[in-house]
Amino acid sequence: MDISTLDGFLTAIVCGPKSIMPSEWTRWVWDMENGEDAPEFKGQAEAQRILGFMMRHMNDIAHTLHQAPDHYEPLLMENPNNGDPIPILDEWCCGFMKGVGLDSEGWLPVLAGKPAWLSTVILYGTEEGWEVLKKKKLSLDEHKALAGGLADTIRQIHALWFEERRQQIAAGASPGVVRREPVRNPGKIGRNAACPCGSGKKFKQCHGNANRLH
Repeated sequence: MDISTLDGFLTAIVCGPKSIMPSEWTRWVWDMENGEDAPEFKGQAEAQRILGFMMRHMNDIAHTLHQAPDHYEPLLMENPNNGDPIPILDEWCCGFMKGVGLDSEGWLPVLAGKPAWLSTVILYGTEEGWEVLKKKKLSLDEHKALAGGLADTIRQIHALWFEERRQQIAAGASPGVVRREPVRNPGKIGRNAACPCGSGKKFKQCHGNANRLH
C-alpha cells in the first residue's frame, strides 16, 4: 500500500464496527491483493520503525476523530495540474474498501442501510464504481466536490458506531465493539513487550527476532 491507500485502510479499521487485530490487518498492508506475502525487514530497528509508524498513524486518526473530529481530513494525493491541484481519490478509497472488506458483515448497516454515506468511496474504490465513473464523466468541479465530502462521511460513520457503543454501555450491556486503546510509545517496542503484529508472542520471539524476520 502507498501512504494514501494505507490512510484509507486504517481509517476504515478505526471507524469500523469491530476491532480488527493487527495480526489480521498488517498482512494486507504488505500484500493488498491476497494478504499472504510478509515483509522482509533488515533487522529489529527497521521492524520497530515501520510497525511503529503504522501504529502511530492509526492512533493519530483515532485521536483526531475522537477528540477533534472537525479537524479530520483524509490523506489524499494530488495532481499538481499547473497550480490547480486535483485530489486523487482512487488510492484512498481502495484502501478504505479493503478495510471494510475485513468485516463486510459488520459494515452491512452502513452498506445496506445508508448507501449514500459510502457512495463516493465505492465509486472511486471498487471496479464496479470505476465502470460507473467512466459513464458519468464528472466535471473537475464535481470531482472536487466529492473529494471535499469525504471527511464529513467519515465523521458520520465514526459517530454512528461510537453512539451505538455508548448506548450499549448505558443500558448495562457489554458492547459488541471494543475500541483498542492507543499504543503507547509505538516507536519503541521493548523486547519483552507483546509484538504489535498481534501474534500474542513477545516482540523478541516474533518480529523482533532478527533470525525470523520475514
